[in-house]
Amino acid sequence: MRKIVFSLMAVLTAAVFSWGFAPATALAQRQAPEFVLAKLQRTCQEAAHSGCQVKVVELTPEGIMALAGSQCYQVRGVAIYSLGEIGETRAVDLLIGMLQDPDRHIRRIAVRALGKIGDNRAVEPLVAVLNQQGENVTVRCTAAWALGQMGDPQACAALERMARAADGPLSVASREAVGNSGHNRAQALNSNL
Repeated sequence: MRKIVFSLMAVLTAAVFSWGFAPATALAQRQAPEFVLAKLQRTCQEAAHSGCQVKVVELTPEGIMALAGSQCYQVRGVAIYSLGEIGETRAVDLLIGMLQDPDRHIRRIAVRALGKIGDNRAVEPLVAVLNQQGENVTVRCTAAWALGQMGDPQACAALERMARAADGPLSVASREAVGNSGHNRAQALNSNL
């Protein structure tokens, strides 16, 4: 099947406005927060005004996954954020791949989305981000938060090691993440540091 590329304005005209926020939509059935849907719609409109182009997609969770691969930075970022907010577990592999994106902001948003989804397939890749010395500290701190959201024993062990080894904001973020993980080792870690 031939893929047709239209301007984002055509997508909005043909799909978004008919999609709206009606309860019958696939996203509404997943109970996506209204602010997420509004942000996605607003970002697409702004991108359309700037001449951004994107593949025509049906605006379902699968469509948002397709928008996550958009060439338009703003659309990509909001689509990735939206996948985390709706807890789309089918996007985990896509989001793990985005941990290698050249843009640190996209990497941070993907890390956050993985933490919101909470799928254990993301633990090892997030531990790798946490331990990556050359990675931006904000991305690494977000990885600490994401791992704390998962509460996985492997994640907690990595956070404990980082809390003891790192200095500054990464150590603080790792300690807080262990405390938020619900593991009983959190209190012992915080009293030992």
